[in-house]
Amino acid sequence: MKFDVAIIGLGPAGIRFAQEALKCGLKTIAFEKSSVGGTCLNLGCIPTKTMLNRSEVFSCACKTFPLNMDASTFSYASFSEKKDAIVSKLSNAVRKELVNDGLIIVDNEAKVEVTGAFARIVAGEEIYEADKVIVATGSKPLEITGLEFDSKNIISSDDLLSLKELPKSILIVGSGAIGVEWARILNSFGCSVTVVEKAQNLLPLMDKDISARIERIFKISKIKYYKSVYLKSFNNKKAFLSDGTEIYCDTVLCAAGRKRVFPEFKNDFNLEIFDNCKTNVQNLFVIGDVSGEKMLAHVASYQAYTLFNNLYKGKEFKMPDIPSVIYGSPEIASIGINEQDILDDITAYKIYKLPVSYLPKAWCDDSIEGFIKIITKNGNILGAHIVSKEASALIMQISIAMKAKLTIDDLKEIIFPHPTYSEGILEALLHG
Repeated sequence: MKFDVAIIGLGPAGIRFAQEALKCGLKTIAFEKSSVGGTCLNLGCIPTKTMLNRSEVFSCACKTFPLNMDASTFSYASFSEKKDAIVSKLSNAVRKELVNDGLIIVDNEAKVEVTGAFARIVAGEEIYEADKVIVATGSKPLEITGLEFDSKNIISSDDLLSLKELPKSILIVGSGAIGVEWARILNSFGCSVTVVEKAQNLLPLMDKDISARIERIFKISKIKYYKSVYLKSFNNKKAFLSDGTEIYCDTVLCAAGRKRVFPEFKNDFNLEIFDNCKTNVQNLFVIGDVSGEKMLAHVASYQAYTLFNNLYKGKEFKMPDIPSVIYGSPEIASIGINEQDILDDITAYKIYKLPVSYLPKAWCDDSIEGFIKIITKNGNILGAHIVSKEASALIMQISIAMKAKLTIDDLKEIIFPHPTYSEGILEALLHG
């Protein structure tokens, strides 16, 4: 069978490429061996944020009302069932929309066979040929040697989502987005949480002020953490750290990153991936987590969009600055350069910083923890780092400003509504 486009994997990248192809009337087929939506919808963004919402509501109720509530007074299993229902509903809705738009979906594992300079797909007993083969097979939790997942004592974020009962205590390896989000979720549900980070700072890839602030937030929340150490072993509910520290906990969550997942290549073909999602196979392209770009759903989706435009509309392949968000209360968001990454003359830069407590809306919401930080050079915005309620919305405003090349003087001429968190951007530029 011959198609214009064949896509392996229907996560954010595969879905977006399929949508663009269908809109252009291309004969398109996709292969998905699991559930439509990929990691983001089924095991990442959506289920995690659903549990985060439940944990924040539960924590708020405990603090606000004299109900003497604790982790024993609610059913985590019922929360998990609600999460599963939401995931199933959304996955089915996306699948239905794609099929209605004309996408053929094969619920089977796809293997790639390269002959000469071209790739084709083998699924079951069928062979499928296409002018363009798109690999969007995503990623999976990274396993640490010596700390292999057993789905009970040492678990991945995937395992954590399938639990029906929470551990009383947990040690989390890694303080990236996954580790920090789950630390806050589990802490809100009453779990005793300890975070171990091998780097010198928590959230090591983010701006230094965000790293310092998450430490403060952890201390306030009574989340223990260790920096510049790693977990050597875990036996009989005892964790042994590299500095000699011993920690008792029920379970270890390894959140040390994710690993790319490739389809099986027949005949042991050696795939090479280039910066523009192209490969050493003429008709084969790689998008999403598996491409090696930042493993974020919105990055995967945009990458699919820009690759499609490059292949079918002749547009330049380019990726803009990428916003990232870590959810919780307060949210953490970032885009562009970090202050510690500035290598040239720091005096050429102007850094604006405003505490969220300056904003009346923050006091109204009892959410005064955080700051807005904007890094500029010659009046141009090069980066922003925000810890605040609604930080995910605020960083989008900065992202649009950067894309449009708006200067700080341009932003000062925009009317920001009051009282809002958005006006914090203006206030930072006026007073920071």
